[in-house]
Order: sequence, then C-alpha cells, then structure tokens
Amino acid sequence: MASKPRATPRVSGEAASLELERPLAAVVSPTRPLSAHFLAPEGLVLLPESHGAAGFFAGSLGTLSVEEVFAQILSGIRTGQLVVQHGTVRRTVAFRDGQVVFATSSERWERLGAVMVRLGLLTEARLTQALAQVTPARRIGQVLTSQGLVSEASLYSAMTFVVREVVLNLFEMVEGSFLFLESKSPAVDAVKLPERTRDLVLTGIKRAEETGRLRRRFPDDMRVTPGPQGALPGEEALFAKLGEGTTLGALRAAYAGSQYAFYSGVEEAVRGGHLSVQAAEAPPVPGPAVEGMAWELLSAEERYNLLLSLVHRALREAGRDVDLLRGFVESPPPGLEEAYQGVTLGPDGRVDVARLRANVSTSGGEAVGRAMALEALDAFVSYALFSARNVLPADVAERLANTYRTLQGGLS
Repeated sequence: MASKPRATPRVSGEAASLELERPLAAVVSPTRPLSAHFLAPEGLVLLPESHGAAGFFAGSLGTLSVEEVFAQILSGIRTGQLVVQHGTVRRTVAFRDGQVVFATSSERWERLGAVMVRLGLLTEARLTQALAQVTPARRIGQVLTSQGLVSEASLYSAMTFVVREVVLNLFEMVEGSFLFLESKSPAVDAVKLPERTRDLVLTGIKRAEETGRLRRRFPDDMRVTPGPQGALPGEEALFAKLGEGTTLGALRAAYAGSQYAFYSGVEEAVRGGHLSVQAAEAPPVPGPAVEGMAWELLSAEERYNLLLSLVHRALREAGRDVDLLRGFVESPPPGLEEAYQGVTLGPDGRVDVARLRANVSTSGGEAVGRAMALEALDAFVSYALFSARNVLPADVAERLANTYRTLQGGLS
C-alpha cells in the first residue's frame, strides 16, 4: 500500500508552520485560509474558512463502509456534500434533506460528455469539438445545448444517468477516505433521480455484492481469448486488445468503466460465445493460513463469518471446546439480546446472518439495519478472538488477530 502524504509541524522559537508534502499542498491555496478543528492530540481536520459548513464528519473506508456513511446521512436527513477519495479517484455527492441531488467524478468515463457518447446522444468527434469551447464560465452542457448538439431534455436525462452511476459506483470503493461537509444551503445544481436515495443505496449494495460474486468466478489471473462469435457489439475496441489472448486482469486495466460493468460484460460475453476463458493453473495449496485473504472479494457479512469459521477451525484443530463460541449466541452480552434472538451457529462456526438481519431491521431502512447487523457481528468476532487467545497457541492467536486487523483497517 502506498504511503500517504505527510503534514509535518515545524516549530522555531515563537513561530510554527505546517509543512505539507506536494500531494497535499496541491489542493490548498494561499488565498484560501484554513481553519483547524482539533480532534484531541491524535489529529485535526483543516477546512477552508469559506466553505460555510455547519458541521462535518470524516474517516477511512476501512472503518466505515460507503453504505454506513450513507446510513448516517440518510438517518440524519442531512444537507451537504460527501467527498470520497482513493488515490486519484474522487467522487463527490450532494445531498438535500438526506436525498441525493447531484454527483460528480474525476473518472473520465463518469463525466457527462463521455456518458453522452456511450448513450448514443453524441459522437466522439462532436464531443471533442465541444470540449475545446469549455471555459470556467461555460460548462460542457451549456456548449452542447447552445450549439444545438443535444436538447435540454437529453442533457437532463444524461445528467441524471451520470449522477445515479457515480453514486452506485461509490459502493465498489473499499479503500480511501471520506469527508461529509454539512451545509445549511443546498447545492445549486440538482436533479431528480428516478428512485429515492434509500432504494439507490440498496441497489448499490446489491451491485457490489454481485460484483464480488463475478470477481470470484472470473479472477484476474484467468486467461481469456476471443470466442467463436467475435467481438461483443459496442466493445470492438476492447476486444482488439485481446490479441491471441491475455489475462482478465490485463483486460480490466484497459477497460474504461466500473467493475460491475466490466465483470457483468465478461459474463455476458462468455455466455454468448464472444469470449473463451480458461482458469489459471492452481498453485500447490499450502497449509492453513489466515493472512493475505482476498477480503475485497467478500461482502462484509461474509468477511465476519469467514473469520468466525477460522476461529472455530483453530479451536477444533487445537483440541479445544468450540462451545465457547456457541455460548455467545445462546447468552449474548447486554444490548445484543434482541439481535441474537433465535440466531444459530453453523457446524463450521458461521452465524445465521439472515436471522440476525431480520432481528435488527428497523424503520431506519435497510442500510441502517445492515449497519446494526455488522455491529452485532463485530461484537461476536471480538468475543471469539478474546476467548480464543486464552486457549490457543500464541502464534495461531496472533495470526487470527492480524486477520481481524486487516478486516477492520482495510486491505493490507
């Protein structure tokens, strides 16, 4: 994982300064003073004085997932702007009273012009012509409508599509940081999406889970070659990069689009005979290990359940009593009695997640209920690791603890 840019305090006598490495310095300006919000000795948040935010919350996607961040905004019926960033990818979503009203992205394929070409509303040549006339005071939409290249109705329809896709693609992000700036005034630009934000979040969660399923079916080292039916219509340029064959990972790097669009397209192409795939030769299977697992391919519930099964297996292999895990489910700690009412433990130590989620479902919506289920699962995992440490060999207990830290802190 690449190291993050640093901000280093420099104190000289009565004077003090904060030295920012270039990636940080590039986003601030001497003409825009920053105000500091102290969060105890562990850190602070610097925000422009002029942003007009009534409040904020920030963090890492290794601590709160995108769906949990959305749950906070929806449940609080908040107005403001959410910024999610990982590396050079930056997505921004504007909310009004807890509902998404606008969104932008740094990804070229999520920009308005590229989307209009993809939707068949504009040619690549006309987009290039229009982009040459864009200025800070004249945006692409204004250029396109003023020249009669697209109608106002087509522009609005495309913008609505862009906003929806940017939000849905947020749910693919499992690494990075987020910042929500609450504001009393709503965004100037606003569109009306075809569904409420609660339903959009559910769609995003389902798409992320479907993407995980497809990635497990089509791993990056799988070899892919042209199929007997030729290129998939509309993807001729991508198929041209296949040559005599390549890996799915290399093909994914050449694809301009979301993970969901890529892997669902691969599934369609394989089913239709446009692509042929061959699984990579499996390497020799080493002894049981818990580090280095592909957590990003699993849903949050699957991650917790896999860790519980690892603890269960470690206890069994060490000749220890696995009933200590069942004891938590049968007699949960205060505050979790309702969540674990009727929940059973499988023979491999996994929890009946469907029953758990049904127990914590509330009027706050599906996303809030899922966040509560994840909190209950985290409590069970913490208990399992604490109890296992007392009975397992030190090296096994430490490996399990390292796996848990990987789960909590993001991919290592």
